[in-house]
Order: sequence, then C-alpha cells, then structure tokens
Amino acid sequence: MTVHITPTFRRAIGRRRSSLAAFYARNKPTVHIASLALVFFVVIAWQWVVVTIPAGHVGVMWYRFLGGTDTVTVYHEGAHFVFPWDHMPSYDARLQSAARDFDVLTQDGLSMAVNVVVQFRLNENKVGLLHKNIGPDYVENLLMPTMGAEIREVVSGNSTDDTYTTRRSQIQDEIKRRVVEKLILTGGSPGVSASPWLLIDAVLIRGMQFPPEVQASVNRKMQQYQLREEYRYRLERERLESERKQVEAQGIARFQQIIGAGISENYLKWKGIDATLALAQSPNAKVVVIGAGKDGMPLILGDTVAQAAAGALNTTTPPAEVPQTSVPPNSTSNPR
Repeated sequence: MTVHITPTFRRAIGRRRSSLAAFYARNKPTVHIASLALVFFVVIAWQWVVVTIPAGHVGVMWYRFLGGTDTVTVYHEGAHFVFPWDHMPSYDARLQSAARDFDVLTQDGLSMAVNVVVQFRLNENKVGLLHKNIGPDYVENLLMPTMGAEIREVVSGNSTDDTYTTRRSQIQDEIKRRVVEKLILTGGSPGVSASPWLLIDAVLIRGMQFPPEVQASVNRKMQQYQLREEYRYRLERERLESERKQVEAQGIARFQQIIGAGISENYLKWKGIDATLALAQSPNAKVVVIGAGKDGMPLILGDTVAQAAAGALNTTTPPAEVPQTSVPPNSTSNPR
C-alpha cells in the first residue's frame, strides 16, 4: 500500500516545524526548566505510582476513596500501577518459622519452659481479610497467643515423663491440630468458606527447660537408665557365651565318642613314633634317651633340659667307698 503525501500537506508540516522551532528559540530557558521539573516529578512520584511485589509475596489494595481494603483481589509478583493516594502493602507468602518460649504446667504440677517452633505460610485467600482485621503484625497478635493457649492446654493434660519422652510427637501433632481449628474459628466470616488465617505446616518442640533441682533429678534418672541398659547387655552377652561353651563341650564330647572306638594301643604307639621323628628332625639341640618308659619309646629333652642333664652327668661322681672295721662285741682290748 503506497501513501501519497500531497504538496499541501508537506507545506503544512513544514510550517508546523518552523513554528515549533521558533517557539523553542524564543522560550528555550522555559522549556528546559519545564522538562527538568517533569523529570523530577516522575522520579519522585514513581515510588507512589508503581508498586513492585517481590518474589514469594502477595499484595493487597487499599483504596482511599473507594471503600478501603479490597478483601477479594490478591495481587501477585511483579509491578503494579496505583494512584498516589492509594496503598498496596505486600505480605510474605513463603514458608516462615517463628520460635517462642512458653511457661507451661504439667499434669503433675511441674512448671517448666518449653521452646516451640511453628512453621507456617499465609493463606492467600485470606490475605485481604488478614490485612483488614489483624494487620502486618499477625504473628504477634494472632499466631503466638493462639500457640501459647493451646500448648498450655495440651501440656497440662500430660505428665512430665510423657512430655519429654514417650508422647512428645503425639503432643506436637495435637498442638498443631488444635491451633488449626482455633485459626479456622477466629477466621470465619459471613459468606466466606471456613478456612484458617494461616496454614500451619508443623509444630516442633525444640527444647524443655526444667528447674535446676528437677533437671538434676532427670539427669540422674537417665544415667541409671543407661546403666540398666548396660547391665542388660552384659547379661545377654554372658548368656550367649554360656551357650557357646555348651555347644563347644557338646562338640568335644561327640568328637571323643566318634574317635574313641578307633583308638588302640598300637595306634598311639605309631603316633608317638611320628611325633618323635618330627622332634628329632628339628634344628634345636636336644638329648635323646633310648628305651625310656615301659614301651621303649625314646625320651627327647629340649635345649634347656638337655644342658641341665649334661651338666648333671659331668659333675656327678660316684661316692667313695668308706672302709669299715668290725669289732667283735665280746672282744676286749688289754693294753699292755
């Protein structure tokens, strides 16, 4: 498609340009000042006109002249244009955690401090109502008071031992369930489906602090418990050792029964000859006594015994004969 520009139109454009150039030439300082003022106004008003919602956050619109908070529309991440007289606050919709110490009383009357961590996230469907009825300090004004009341209620129905030993996980689940129910009741509104202000992911008991005397007693109890487990392990080990010895004795007895019928006197002599040959062929010095014992088996003595025997043979001499004179009993000596 071709557009034809008539000479009349060209002359009109030329006259317009000439008039603008003449206006700029006559009012150059004024144009510069007005341009700077416009840029300054845009820079200053940008933060009031453009609202940026960061990642993981949601926004709520508050209208100054149109009824206040919009409890239905939820604004998500990105840039949003608003009028300077309106306001769009943002709320963190990601997983959050808050920790707090609560003073509780157990069923048996023991006072202790419990450190609890709660993991939660915003219910995006209730952000508008949350902003209108509670505000940005919903953790301090809504969550923590509800947590404290339910924790004290649950712990008061359990003993001290159950709280820090066997029922700890059940207590955490029960606290979570009661907190969710309480948030649903407080968040109910006419014409709005029943849902909690906040979505509770987990309630975790991170630690318990007892009075010093009770803490020392608990430590002693745990020490005795570990000693009991140690003794139980020792008894089990000794029982297994007794069974091992019994099995070993039974094996030896069966071995003796099996080989007992085949052992004869000639077999023992043959094994003795083999043992004698093995000892005689060893490189150690030894003394061999031939014909020792009733069976005529050689007696082999090792180094130490052989040296002692050789020394005894070299140093031993037969006893000297002592001549004896006999005197007749009735003989007398008459010296002259």
